[in-house]
Amino acid sequence: MSADRKSFDRVAGCYDATRALPPAAAADVAAGLMRALREVAPLPSVLEVGIGTGRMALPLLGAGARVVGVDVAPAMLARLRAKRTDLPLLIADAAQLPLRAHAVDAALFVHVLHLLPDAGTALRAATQVVRPGGVLLYGRSDHARSPSRLLIRRARALVGELAGIEFGAQDWHVEADRTFAAHADAVGARRTDVVLARWPERVTGRALLAALEHRVYSSTWAIPDAVMPELLLRLTPWVEAALGGLDHPIETAAKFTLVTARLPG
Repeated sequence: MSADRKSFDRVAGCYDATRALPPAAAADVAAGLMRALREVAPLPSVLEVGIGTGRMALPLLGAGARVVGVDVAPAMLARLRAKRTDLPLLIADAAQLPLRAHAVDAALFVHVLHLLPDAGTALRAATQVVRPGGVLLYGRSDHARSPSRLLIRRARALVGELAGIEFGAQDWHVEADRTFAAHADAVGARRTDVVLARWPERVTGRALLAALEHRVYSSTWAIPDAVMPELLLRLTPWVEAALGGLDHPIETAAKFTLVTARLPG
């Protein structure tokens, strides 16, 4: 596997617990995805790239979509197979999809484009397997200036001081947004975006530090083991001051946005 490709096998055991949307938000997201899919077919077939443990796919199956999934992480797919044995799943690279041309009505990317070494190539591969008149779907959660986002930014800056590592851009979704928009424009797709769900998130500083220590999120995986103890030592008083205590709950707003690109017929 390419060193640039991020496999989520390392967090397969905690992925569902740490990435789940609140039930009401999850229902709204699934309903919004199905509305977009039914605009192109009454019983839509959809390829989910980076299907993981089925956070998006299982509600779509329950709503009547026909889903096939690809992922590079065998342990994530094993978790999904334990939930549904009838779901077609393939271990495959997003840039080399093992489907024939025009095989599905739609291709879905949720929280995966920013993880790929070449998102443009993946989008071109997906477009080849979607039929004319079908749709590309790109979904992501936005957390604005949430405590977790602020902590990661502070941590990345400190790692730069401690280990001399330059992480580059801090908002990892911006380039993915641009790449999706540029691809849609290049293929003549009609692009729209809509917010499918909004919800409040509550977190404490202690929980954020624990997630950092255990590398729950992919944005922390490049932090060297050798600097983690010093990093936590420096971050703890900063978090305590910034959040008003390690156990003081902070609530922020989050939302899920879906961008659709309807391909020419």
